[in-house]
Amino acid sequence: MSKVQEFINSGILEEYCRGLLLPGEIQEVERMAGLYPAVQQAIDRIARTLTRPIVPEERLKNRILNTLDQLGEPPVFDLNHLPLINAYSDAEQWQRTVASIQPTREFRNLYVHPLQAGSGIEQFLLWVKEDVKPEDHHDERESFLILEGECECQIGLETIRLRAGDYVDIPLDTEHTVRVLSPEPVKAIVQRVK
Repeated sequence: MSKVQEFINSGILEEYCRGLLLPGEIQEVERMAGLYPAVQQAIDRIARTLTRPIVPEERLKNRILNTLDQLGEPPVFDLNHLPLINAYSDAEQWQRTVASIQPTREFRNLYVHPLQAGSGIEQFLLWVKEDVKPEDHHDERESFLILEGECECQIGLETIRLRAGDYVDIPLDTEHTVRVLSPEPVKAIVQRVK
């Protein structure tokens, strides 16, 4: 088996597409994708299957939540040392962490509050009343975790509906838009990793 095929089969590409890698690992995957078309093709194939939000089976979700309730409320994150968001992030813990942060002025459609920036990672709290115009990113992976509200996202050719607790990772070079469906603004953690 070639080194390229071993790299593809290692599972790192799935973790890359789920936003679970550290910045150095992300750079290595993107370097390999630039050198070997087979790696980029594998990333594209995996990313197409992962654009849907991960929603656990309702019975399992209720068992997990009941167990967590018995353990007590988890702590909030330290705003000076925030973790990366991913498909397994706890939206309620994030909601408690940022509960004291509110828009400081009236806003028409979008309000952004920076949470962290540096080392190739940018996170911010975003409120959206109506929509986010089409955009795509060529040098950074964008993902978001919905904390409040409901929206519809057009990601490439696919349309998905998201509500509080849902996570989505946007593949590189993929145009995406957001349209708010709820009467209240959508509140989300948005993350961009170079």
